[in-house]
Amino acid sequence: MSEFKIPCFALRQPIGEFYIASVNSKTLKRVCFTKTAEIEEEYISGNQRRLNEDRAKEIASYLKTENASIPNTIILSANYDMNDNLLVDPDQAWRFEEGLEYDGVRFGKIVIPDGSLRICSVIDGQHRLQAFDFSDEDMDLPCSIFLDLPPSLQAYIFSTINFNQQKVDKSLAYQLFGYQLDDSSASSWSPDMLAVNLSRRFNNEGPFRDRIVLIKGGDQNIKDWSISSAAFIEGVVSLISGNPKKDKYKISRKKIVGHGNRKDLEDNPGYPLRNYYIQGNDKAISVILSLYFNAMSSLLWRDLPPDNILFRTVGVSAQFDFLKFLLVNKKVSISKDVDFNKELANLKGLNLTGEYFSAKSATKKRVVDALKLKCGFSEKDGVNEELLAALGGQIQ
Repeated sequence: MSEFKIPCFALRQPIGEFYIASVNSKTLKRVCFTKTAEIEEEYISGNQRRLNEDRAKEIASYLKTENASIPNTIILSANYDMNDNLLVDPDQAWRFEEGLEYDGVRFGKIVIPDGSLRICSVIDGQHRLQAFDFSDEDMDLPCSIFLDLPPSLQAYIFSTINFNQQKVDKSLAYQLFGYQLDDSSASSWSPDMLAVNLSRRFNNEGPFRDRIVLIKGGDQNIKDWSISSAAFIEGVVSLISGNPKKDKYKISRKKIVGHGNRKDLEDNPGYPLRNYYIQGNDKAISVILSLYFNAMSSLLWRDLPPDNILFRTVGVSAQFDFLKFLLVNKKVSISKDVDFNKELANLKGLNLTGEYFSAKSATKKRVVDALKLKCGFSEKDGVNEELLAALGGQIQ
């Protein structure tokens, strides 16, 4: 294949010089390779984890959405072949061709003498790149291109990027994700986005007022106990979707005219509020949640200390699971006259205390089982003896 050139600019950092360029995904697939890290006779070759096809397919689904974007750079290293041999032949090796310099920045072109040769290793971004194998899409991708970078330094860059990153707080990620709420139609809200919207609404009214920490460390007037917005959001999502990512991609998928919306999704009776979500009846979802947690607040939460397990993440998650149980099993019928107080009346006075329900040992299942038993939805004979002992004389 004949020579071609890619416009770029040079950037110098302590590790050395590399080049920033925009390269089309089709070109990258043609000239790049990935190599899994292996040990051969005490010599480490390659720098990558094994490819995860499911992960690549998930990214491919994202590429089909209306707002698909891959803004992070694909990091590449040219001029070493699959056997870690350095190529110096000018008819094969990539090189930087100087161009203009402006305000201290050197502009030029990466010269690729033979585009049929795979002599460019992917240091970081292999799954993003592999995703194009499972998609008909193609796009220009930002790339950081090193030339003649030894395999040992390629592995060093990969390990630094992938093992020294700090996880983003989940609540912060959800709230940042929610910035799209004001700029998009509700019909295009994914399950997560609807749940973010509800987390903000419930933090302003009802039993969760000023008790949902939207962003950790943020300036909020928090009351005696609180939960993370992530705990509330995941509870809401559990009632409307078993795979919120898949739903999001389907809603955002591009069509011949426009893009998808909630009505492109299928109902699933295992998620009792899903049909309301699909139909865009967010008010019904909000009302059901309000009625349920108002009942829990008046019957169960009253007079409990702020460190009670019911006010911890595991306890709130259990209460969402209990609501799901009530609705899926039609213990409470959803109608204009829906009333949780009748079915939950026996929860009054229930006190989940002691080591069995402590923050150190409590599990969501323990709390849910206790709620079911107290409400008469399970028989004492079929309940764990430890649970009965922990509840003491609270179960008749």
